Amino acid sequence: MSGVPAGRALRWLCAVLPALLLAACASSPATQADTGMEGLGTRVLQQYIRPQTAALVRNTQALEIALHDYCAQPAQAARRSAVEARFADVAVSWAGVELLRFGPLVEQNRLEQFFFWPDPRGVMQRQLRSLLAAADPAVLQPARLREQSVAVQGLPALEYLLHADDGPAQIAAGEAAGRYRCVFAEAVGTNLVRLAGEIDAGWHAPSPVAAEFARPAPVNDLYRDAGEVATEVLKALSTALHVARDQKLAPALGEDAASARGSLLPLYRSGLTAQFLGAQAVALERFYAAGSFATSLPADSAWIDASLRDELRRVQQDFSELALPADRAVADEEARNALVHAALLLVNARALVDEYLAPALGVNLGFNALDGD
Repeated sequence: MSGVPAGRALRWLCAVLPALLLAACASSPATQADTGMEGLGTRVLQQYIRPQTAALVRNTQALEIALHDYCAQPAQAARRSAVEARFADVAVSWAGVELLRFGPLVEQNRLEQFFFWPDPRGVMQRQLRSLLAAADPAVLQPARLREQSVAVQGLPALEYLLHADDGPAQIAAGEAAGRYRCVFAEAVGTNLVRLAGEIDAGWHAPSPVAAEFARPAPVNDLYRDAGEVATEVLKALSTALHVARDQKLAPALGEDAASARGSLLPLYRSGLTAQFLGAQAVALERFYAAGSFATSLPADSAWIDASLRDELRRVQQDFSELALPADRAVADEEARNALVHAALLLVNARALVDEYLAPALGVNLGFNALDGD
């Protein structure tokens, strides 16, 4: 590694060595009968899913109220600050829900409605600019907004309305364009409340998804045994790790600092990228912990639990210690090292789930539809 700074080389080695050592630690897969995963769905539902969706409901409701107050008196700095704080709360709570890519979240395109991403061609920006230019108040009625593209309905759209194109000054001025922009933001906030409520309701009775996830049985349509629930949970974990690295980080990092594109990072306009991605790493660890998979691992596979938790905590540390805003850090020769390191750790974590954890539990994850994106 001639010519590579010592600090950068050390980060690289710390990330890749665990992956190189995995093969030496691999164990033979357990049969489903050996896994002891009865009650998995109930644990994950009660300890993780419902608390996370409830937090999303609370935080979207608080954001809706803050937006209403802000638009009533947009020149007040304290009201703007309240909106930004509540927006950050929603982003963090969404980080805990987004990984649940099954059940209520993927029904009726709720995932895309809430968080349209990735958007490498700038679809959201083009469509919002067109709608802002037309300034048609009818579009902002709840039913009409739902008829619009998913790109203009969710959290990235709200971020654009609040931050892009000199949005703060335009709103504070209180003239026609700013008033429409703020009312548009209110409408999106109301839409987020609706979506959060629907997602949360989908994980409570009488939802068949919630009932079958908690109590798999041969007569069910969705989950017929504990193995199918385990497959769903581990597939969600694997997919979330894929999205975090391949969709959220890698495109923005590019091959080097010169080819980096900070505008490809989620929530870069609000400066929340590192907080958001760090919150996702925290959520992944908590989601995994809710499954209590460690108690189901064979003795010779116990190392997997500690290794996976360690990788996820090191990802959290990388984001928390980032020296610059993430959209600037990707193009900075030194600061980007933390993000490169986090990306490597995410690859390691996914390898642990796909190649070691799932086989050790007797779970076949099959093909990930996101692979190759």
